[in-house]
Amino acid sequence: DLTPIVLKHNGTVDKYVGDAILAVFGCPEPDKLQSENAIQAALEMQEAIGNLQTTRWQNFPAYKIGIGIHGGPVIHGFIGARERMEYTVIGNTINVASRYCDGAGPGEILISPVVYQRLHQKVDVEHPPRDIETKHEGKLKAYLVRSWKG
Repeated sequence: DLTPIVLKHNGTVDKYVGDAILAVFGCPEPDKLQSENAIQAALEMQEAIGNLQTTRWQNFPAYKIGIGIHGGPVIHGFIGARERMEYTVIGNTINVASRYCDGAGPGEILISPVVYQRLHQKVDVEHPPRDIETKHEGKLKAYLVRSWKG
């Protein structure tokens, strides 16, 4: 389960959607290190999935996940009808983050230019950035994370 990794890095699991996890950093409580925490959690998640191949799942086909990270403003709070309220985040930032997730291949972590600008001195990425084709947003630039430089 990847949830403990999200929690360890001060993230919150907003929801599970199919085989995806929507994790939020810096919400509901503001966190100046939200971008760092998100990337470190992503790196640890990839490591945990890789470790499964050498232990429990070594006789099964390789299982890999793609992770996308984006940052920006969201609306957060209890949303829904009186009969079914749930705490969640909504907004275009969430939609764009989903596009980065869709663009990330197996074993990859993609970050948006917004996240890269905040952390360009702390994260090693592949240059030049790649383009992700999207249906509604057009092309988005994405940086493939290689490692954390800190």
